[in-house]
Amino acid sequence: MLRKTTTYGRMLPVGLALAAVAIFYAATVRDGNFWGDDYALYIHHAINIVEGRPYAATGYIYNRAVPDYGPRAYPPVFPLLLVPIYWAFGLNLHAMKIEEVFFFLLSLMTITAYSLPRLKPPYLAALVGILGFNPYLWSLKDSIISDFPFLFFFYLTALAAGHPLRQGRWSLVWAVVTGVLLYLCVGTRTIGLSIVAGLVLYDIVKCGKLTRFAITAILVCCAFMLLQRHVIAAGEQSYADQLRPTLQSLLFNLRDYSRDFVFLWGKPWGTRMSVMIFVVTTLLACFGMFKHAQGGLTTVEAFLIPYLVVIWVWPSAQGLRFLLPLIPFYIFLVSLGVQELIDSAKKGWIKPLAALPVLTVVLSYAAFFRNANYSVIGQTDGRPSFNELCRFIQAKTGPDDVFIFRRSRALSLFTSRPAAVYDYSVAHPEQIAKDLDKFHAAYIVASPIFEEDRAVLIPFVKSYLSHLDKVYENPDFELYKIREGAIDSSAKPAYNPVAARSQSTKQQP
Repeated sequence: MLRKTTTYGRMLPVGLALAAVAIFYAATVRDGNFWGDDYALYIHHAINIVEGRPYAATGYIYNRAVPDYGPRAYPPVFPLLLVPIYWAFGLNLHAMKIEEVFFFLLSLMTITAYSLPRLKPPYLAALVGILGFNPYLWSLKDSIISDFPFLFFFYLTALAAGHPLRQGRWSLVWAVVTGVLLYLCVGTRTIGLSIVAGLVLYDIVKCGKLTRFAITAILVCCAFMLLQRHVIAAGEQSYADQLRPTLQSLLFNLRDYSRDFVFLWGKPWGTRMSVMIFVVTTLLACFGMFKHAQGGLTTVEAFLIPYLVVIWVWPSAQGLRFLLPLIPFYIFLVSLGVQELIDSAKKGWIKPLAALPVLTVVLSYAAFFRNANYSVIGQTDGRPSFNELCRFIQAKTGPDDVFIFRRSRALSLFTSRPAAVYDYSVAHPEQIAKDLDKFHAAYIVASPIFEEDRAVLIPFVKSYLSHLDKVYENPDFELYKIREGAIDSSAKPAYNPVAARSQSTKQQP
């Protein structure tokens, strides 16, 4: 009894750190949502599940010319996790963000469980605090996306795949459990397929062959994937349209991901100071990795290797969001490096010196949160002008009218109207006209808020004003009705911005 009490007492700082993160996150959830509208498609899938509609019937019309905007549909696990919230509270986005906080806390617990054999309780508490109060992760809680559930399933699968129960009489049962968890990774984010490759890598390195345990787990995962395809037949296969890596995209990803990771701690004191802090913490992480590697490969490293290769090859970089599974491991290595350095220090002055980088990170966090924005996110449903636009569309347009809008998934969610995004990758009016024809568009929504609209759509609207009727306007948005049969891909615009910029003498299309 005394030993248990002592153990609980030693783990008390970890529990307090988790509680502090939970309270702070829940208390600072912001209303409104960012223009990045992945969340809208996830929520629409959840609505369809609750209301018995086809899973992919979200109103979002996929444009293959701009696949990086988003696939036809997302995998079903995260929408299924949103189903209880929608069923109980309706379209309550605040409640859905609280669920995001819940999954982040679960992620912290699984990361703590992974770190427990190597880190002492004070360093575990530091790990939880540094990870939990990271400015980027704190801001991510206000996005209703699959990242936190995926992070939880990633580390939970790593724990299961490396657990001692994978051997012995419970091996088959544990293989099935691991297979289910593998599927939850894949069914949450398609990149979870890389974790299957990670399991293969782990078995080959640790056992010299692919074991029956891994084969069983992979077969269970594949069975659930086939069941998903049969029941839902979702359109996440359109992710393949984005997979066109080039030497330029590989170099771009290497540069951008490295730059984003350097600023993991934020930059409240400028770029140079941030780089210096990152260099010091990375040296500590390298020392921690040296000590950690002495115990051999773990499932987390095995999972991260193919995962990082995939995001490097993937042309559409997403910054720290795609590096999310790496962040806890990096902070674990930093904590381990500090612990090992202090434990091995023979001179007393080295101990406070080793802890100084951690203190600097804490001060960096404090500087960030002192100036952080805790008010409503002034985008999409947090922007009054967008809500006014949506109300007008619901009241004055038909349910089958197709809209062209830069953030079409958000528009579909909040208006229940089908919508598509135009090809913003080229500034040619005839291409926009082709999109309007292809999608049988009835309306165009243009806004100077979006850089692509300023460069592409607004010049197009100006060139085709004689074919459009402005039916609504507010300070941020203009809504144009396309006259029936007025625009097709062979129509001649009154003004060609591309030709005007290049001063070309060629005939306008």
